[in-house]
This record gives sequence, C-alpha cells and structure tokens, in this order.
Amino acid sequence: MTGLQIALSVILIVVSILLIVIVLLQKNRQADASAINGSTSNSFFDKTQSRGKDATLEKLTIILGVVLLVVVIVTIAVTLFV
Repeated sequence: MTGLQIALSVILIVVSILLIVIVLLQKNRQADASAINGSTSNSFFDKTQSRGKDATLEKLTIILGVVLLVVVIVTIAVTLFV
C-alpha cells in the first residue's frame, strides 16, 4: 500500500464514522407523524428550535454523503491505476 492509499483509507473511515453519528443524531420522522393524531404535547417553540437543528443535520448528512462518494471513487481509481 502506498501512502496515498493509506491516507484515503483513513479519510474514508473518518467520514464513514461521522456520517453514522450524524444520521443517528437526526430526529425520528415517525415522531413527527404521530403529531397528526395529537399524541404529542410539544409547544410551538420546541418545534421551531428543533427544526433549525434538523435542517443543519440534514445538510451535513448530504455533504458527508457526497464526500464519502468522492473519496470512494478516488480510492478505487488510485487502487486501479497506481
């Protein structure tokens, strides 16, 4: 293994772990669906504060997913052509 392959492997592992953590931090979508039935007692302010956090986590998930895809493609290219 070359130094580049080792560096890409480490980056791949770190990005994968971060992606897993970010996905686990996101709010459960089924909890939002139960609000239709009136089974939750959250106030308006709780919902608006958590929406900002959810939007940030959602954007971060997309960014990390794209980074993961690019790192995997680069890793495969380096492995095949080097």
